[in-house]
Amino acid sequence: MSHNISRIPSTDEDKNSYYINAVPYINEPANQLRFKTNAIILGTLNSNFALWGPNWKNCSDKFLVNKIATDLKEKLEAKLDSNIAEILGEIPDSVLTDDDRKKFLIFERKAASAAVVSSISPEIRFDSIGHLWAIVLFHNTATPTSKEAPVGNFVFFETFIGEAGIADSELVFGNGNVSFSAFHTFSFTIDQVGKTCYVRCAYQIKKGNRSPESSIISFVIR
Repeated sequence: MSHNISRIPSTDEDKNSYYINAVPYINEPANQLRFKTNAIILGTLNSNFALWGPNWKNCSDKFLVNKIATDLKEKLEAKLDSNIAEILGEIPDSVLTDDDRKKFLIFERKAASAAVVSSISPEIRFDSIGHLWAIVLFHNTATPTSKEAPVGNFVFFETFIGEAGIADSELVFGNGNVSFSAFHTFSFTIDQVGKTCYVRCAYQIKKGNRSPESSIISFVIR
């Protein structure tokens, strides 16, 4: 597997340029023979990329841009970044050429410095909900123009499902999980409909050290 990571740009304009160069390149027949990309992963990438183009035009047009378009842009960014990272992570180093590395913005990694856990907690926001699912967003208040977590940190989150109106001090959180993207989609079972899901999170580094905990959000499961 590849030990290099693509430095996907963080600004919207640069991300768009990256996607319209990288995704067709991954799909070129000759590159598919070399990369041997999993068909399911490639299909997901292409589905998200198909949504990206029209929505990007809406976001770039002052007469068409709205909250629905900008929210979808953020979700697609997270999904496309994840899809591309997964694909590149499965390509052996020996297969990647210098041209591949330039196209994917893969550069030789410098020796990693020790990660320091964030001194601030992530901000957690409720995004949207449907039958047996809900999406929450994680936001780094220290970088308002970027969705990236502090360097070396990822999001650790946990939940409690129970009745409405439980005091914060009485919540017993569990089901801990981690997210390396700016959002998480929760799935629920039919027997949980009508109950309240409470969520909190913190930044964490690989050593297990965590930042202060976020505020707690809650929503009723549909």
